[in-house]
Amino acid sequence: MRWSPLPRLFVTLLVLIGGTGAVAVSAANPAVQLSSVTVTPDDPNTGEQVTIEATISNLENSDTTVDIRDLYVRTPRTTDDFARVEDVGSVAPGGSLSVPISTTFENPGEKRLDLNLVVQDGDGDYHSYTYPVYVDVSEPTVKADLSATTSQNASGTTEVSITNFGNTNLSDVEITAAVDGEVLDRNFVYDVPPESSRTTAFDTGDVGSDTIEFTATYTAAGDSHNTSLTVDIDEETKVPGEIRLTAIEASQAGTGVTIQGDAANLGSTDADSVLVRIGDADDVRPAHPSGEYFVGAVEASEFATFELTAQTDSNVSSVPVEITYIVDNERVTTTQRVDLAAVGAAPDGDSPPGDDAAAPRPDGSDGPPLPLVGGVVVVAGIVFGVAVLRWRSQ
Repeated sequence: MRWSPLPRLFVTLLVLIGGTGAVAVSAANPAVQLSSVTVTPDDPNTGEQVTIEATISNLENSDTTVDIRDLYVRTPRTTDDFARVEDVGSVAPGGSLSVPISTTFENPGEKRLDLNLVVQDGDGDYHSYTYPVYVDVSEPTVKADLSATTSQNASGTTEVSITNFGNTNLSDVEITAAVDGEVLDRNFVYDVPPESSRTTAFDTGDVGSDTIEFTATYTAAGDSHNTSLTVDIDEETKVPGEIRLTAIEASQAGTGVTIQGDAANLGSTDADSVLVRIGDADDVRPAHPSGEYFVGAVEASEFATFELTAQTDSNVSSVPVEITYIVDNERVTTTQRVDLAAVGAAPDGDSPPGDDAAAPRPDGSDGPPLPLVGGVVVVAGIVFGVAVLRWRSQ
């Protein structure tokens, strides 16, 4: 409807006198409130639709039903409307009505707006209310990236994810898989809001190429965009990390055994929280100071040293070593037996039988063992003495 200039000036003056908020501008106003006002989205971009939803309540102590004649948004102290709805409906005492009103903003920056409500009571009188609204409008930023992971089993599946690093929605998203420019497959995914991801899977087990190009096309900020990722399927198929004990050396003194070596990662993924310890056995027990040894992280195709100490019963030929580690978020526990004879440890620290005959002389020269040499010297002395006595008796 159109108002005469005089009532409009009168309403304006009353709004200025009343200040901000849900304010009635007539002395005989009905008990009407703008009880709730929400803005969606709360951080819009230029050109993006913004919905301001107002909940209009006619309180129980009101004595009249009101008709909602106008709801409009404008910049304060101007007559330029961003959006307007008219003749929305009626609200009886004790009732409420939510009314959405939508608009867009072409320029970025913080907006100070007035949401204006005009109602008409049962007597035909008009009443106006104003509610302040603040909206921070940004320039749209479009940034999206692709990532891919190929399964490590025989399924031959490659999962491709698109992540939205911008501040505007990605819509109509399509991802294609191509080899040498020829599209092999295409998948559609749901819209991607800012700071979120969507994932789709492709069957790449029968692809006759090691390299596949994935391309995502989408609409954002009113324009079409695309981003691509080239994936080497062989590189993506990684062998899980596996810890094995290598280069083992063992020494034995009495019933004590010391085992040294390397904890080697034979896989192509890292292994974390690697721990080696003397395993459970009736004839073997962990001993101070290194019954267990925390190695830590071992990167793919790398190794780290360890040292373990144990007490054993007599005639023990091997020692169990338990290995635990985490790979691909799973804990793995294995046991590897260290053969003491195979690594050169002699039981009880003694030399094996027969070794005395082959032992070198203290001066480093080869020859018979020292006890035999001593026996030869004694015999030679006796023979010499007998010869002397015979010579003297003649």
